[in-house]
Amino acid sequence: MRAAALVLFLILAGAVAGISTAQAQTVTYNSVQLSWTASGDDSLTGTAARYDLRYSTSAITAANFAGATPWATTPTPTAAGTHQSVTVTGLQPNTTYWFAIKSGDEVPNWSGVSNIISRTTLTAPDTIRPAQLANVAVTGSTETTVGLGWTAVGDDSLTGTAASYDVRYSTSPITASNWGSATQATGEPAPAAAGTNQTFTVTGLTRQSTYYFAVKALDEAANPSALSNVPSATTPDQTRPAAVTDLAVGFIWLGNVPITRLTTLVADRPRGRHRL
Repeated sequence: MRAAALVLFLILAGAVAGISTAQAQTVTYNSVQLSWTASGDDSLTGTAARYDLRYSTSAITAANFAGATPWATTPTPTAAGTHQSVTVTGLQPNTTYWFAIKSGDEVPNWSGVSNIISRTTLTAPDTIRPAQLANVAVTGSTETTVGLGWTAVGDDSLTGTAASYDVRYSTSPITASNWGSATQATGEPAPAAAGTNQTFTVTGLTRQSTYYFAVKALDEAANPSALSNVPSATTPDQTRPAAVTDLAVGFIWLGNVPITRLTTLVADRPRGRHRL
């Protein structure tokens, strides 16, 4: 009788001895890593046979545990007292989830529900970059400046508003491979809403030089657009000659002698003499 009572006690103990130390570890935008200390097959003795891990976007209780979503790839239990973990994936970004686990033996007798934990997944990373600026054009130039114009693109392709512009110029044609060596302009305007016309003046240039220009738009996650079209312009020579400031009448200088004085000297020289 005592032996039967002991067996019944162990079965009941196995049914109520749950995993009470489940914890959430790493959280990403679509996954949560959980860890816990394994319980035993018979209460805290031996090795359990299986786990039933569930999650839900509403709070889990003992009453609604069966209605939560099961996680199919829970690991096989290890010996009581060892630490185990699993990562639940495929979750929605910026969403709060509740997690709970039960352990079962070979019968199966199921433990009580573990402690209930909740975590909120992170916001999904922005992987959509702004669209390419395809209509960058030269709007005018001086000896040291070139004006540019383009139509703004969006934060996500052609939607929204980008975060910043990167305008660069070079005396050689700009390509995707040499973009990093081109000179970056300063003072670029803040992007406007997609579809808005914008202008910018590149300064500090040298006259009578040909320059190539390219633009990239960046979003708040620093995702850059593809390289824009690459227009070019040659700065003009707009510096005219200096004005004559010593214009005079009546004197033409030949060396240090005015031509009128030279004429007088020639007229007054004695005949037969050839030196002035």
